[in-house]
Amino acid sequence: MSDSTVRSTAGYEGFSKGVRAALFIMVVGGAFYLGGSAARGIIGNNLVELGTLKFRQDIPFDAEKEIYDLLARTSLLTDFGYILALIGFAVFLVKSNIRMKEHPNILMAVILFGMFIPVELYTSYLDLKFFVSYVDFQLQLFLGADPGPLRDEMRRLFVERVSGLGGLSVIAILSYYSAIGAIVFRPIKPRKIEKITEEDVETEDRSSNS
Repeated sequence: MSDSTVRSTAGYEGFSKGVRAALFIMVVGGAFYLGGSAARGIIGNNLVELGTLKFRQDIPFDAEKEIYDLLARTSLLTDFGYILALIGFAVFLVKSNIRMKEHPNILMAVILFGMFIPVELYTSYLDLKFFVSYVDFQLQLFLGADPGPLRDEMRRLFVERVSGLGGLSVIAILSYYSAIGAIVFRPIKPRKIEKITEEDVETEDRSSNS
């Protein structure tokens, strides 16, 4: 048997158009998701005291309404981005037929992304509830009704969204950045895999017969 070995393909070339489209959708969705998450974090910090989840008392009501408006919009953007990324992720796994053992960096990214899907679905549910509550809040203002109960509900949802599940949503975002790093920088070297050709088999057969 020949002792020549070949290194498993380290690049991601050779993907079909469908797989490339899935990767493109996943990248676009991920950009929306991560951008929306960062924007929501910056906006939400204006609603509470620094380093706490205690709501500020010095914010005018009109300014607070604007913060709720921005939070509702970025929540929809974040959820939309995640759904796009999830669709691209699912299509990639089905269509690529990639051997994960030969691409450990892709395997790491898949694990980091997939393990937090239940967390993201739950937080997306909270985001949608926040958006619906905000729409109802605006309707109550338009009708001249008391928006206080809905204001309290949005505050409750905001706190639950930020601190829910023991902070797993924050860990999920850090994992996604790690997954991106695994794809871009490829810190894990692929294994060497022996490639046996027909010529090698024939050579081995002749050697054994002699």
